[in-house]
Amino acid sequence: MIPDGAIGRRQFLTAAGVASIGLLAGCSGDNGTTTGGTGSDGERPVRIGSIQPFSGNFAVWGRVHASGLAFAVDEINGDGGVLGGRELRVVEADSGSDPAEAASAFERFVEQDNIVAATGPVSSDVGIRTSRTAEALGIPTYMHLAGSNDTITPETRHSFRVGLLPAEPTMRAQAALANARGYESISAIVADYAWGRSVRSAIGKTFDVDVDIQVAPVAESDFSTYVRQIPDDVEMVVTSGHPPGVLTITQQLYELGYDPDVVTGSSYPPDVVRSALGADAGRGFTHVHLADPYSDDFAEVAARYARSVGEQFNTHTAHGYVTGKLIAQAIENAGEADPQAITEATRAIEFDTLFANPIQYADSGELKGQIQLYSTVTADPPSYYPDGDYGYSEVFRTDPLPAIPADA
Repeated sequence: MIPDGAIGRRQFLTAAGVASIGLLAGCSGDNGTTTGGTGSDGERPVRIGSIQPFSGNFAVWGRVHASGLAFAVDEINGDGGVLGGRELRVVEADSGSDPAEAASAFERFVEQDNIVAATGPVSSDVGIRTSRTAEALGIPTYMHLAGSNDTITPETRHSFRVGLLPAEPTMRAQAALANARGYESISAIVADYAWGRSVRSAIGKTFDVDVDIQVAPVAESDFSTYVRQIPDDVEMVVTSGHPPGVLTITQQLYELGYDPDVVTGSSYPPDVVRSALGADAGRGFTHVHLADPYSDDFAEVAARYARSVGEQFNTHTAHGYVTGKLIAQAIENAGEADPQAITEATRAIEFDTLFANPIQYADSGELKGQIQLYSTVTADPPSYYPDGDYGYSEVFRTDPLPAIPADA
């Protein structure tokens, strides 16, 4: 549910103001730098490439994902590293949300740093290009977001989703929410580009009732004309198909007097949602996530993160954290720091983590059996971080969702 283009200006200005989550002490920045120290056992470190949007319209995601990844690697190395004592090390670069820059950084990391795995894509266009580069270089890549179906195809063998499900299972999840609540009046606003069209198609396949769907330009910033066409008695509004406009659509719904029970959003970090919508964040807008912030495991990791970093661990910090732990486990399961072996170990993995269900993959690299959660973002901080500005209230969680075919 992350767009191929930019976030709308209204949301980005808000997001940029709250995206201050820093990297861990000892971790460096954006320009091909390396995080972590040297191993004490004389073994060569095992390197992971992290190609994040540290600048540009997706920086709000890059910083928080990188912070979670750095924390995971810190814990792994504190516990002895991987493969009997080899340190795990992260080399970072700023993609700037540019596909060509991401591909260039990926190639540089392989040639100069001998990375065995990569992570970081957020926008779909970067995810698609990175997936193709991973295939050409034979390096497994783990996508924090990048929801387009085109990131994984029958030809890709080295790409794996982590934090986001593609359009069809996401709409299946939202249809299940509508069915569970008996909603009959449902509207949607989708963007006129690949992700929006995928969502529109998936709505037709998964919802049991007719959904009034409007299509808006991907760069639209004023949705009042579209909102006014929504029926007054609407019970559910699906904005997930227009990621750049999600928060603006929601704001304008409330400003124009609409009061749906649920507005299904996209995978924005919860602090951004709270900052943009204020008190309205708790009215019905749903934050979509795979990490389970209601679990004891999540609370334990979040408490450790708060003590170490001094910031609130959230469902997006979890993307980076889970990815780091997942890659380390795949390396251990492979028994060697060989990219092809890591790829095959990932495909066969069952990894119990901060998600509601263990991570498992279909042969294609699509997540299977994941549970998607929908929460409102409240003003009540969690017990593990009482100084926080937000918390979560669960609205709905799905049954385990099947993986989509690679050619869907």
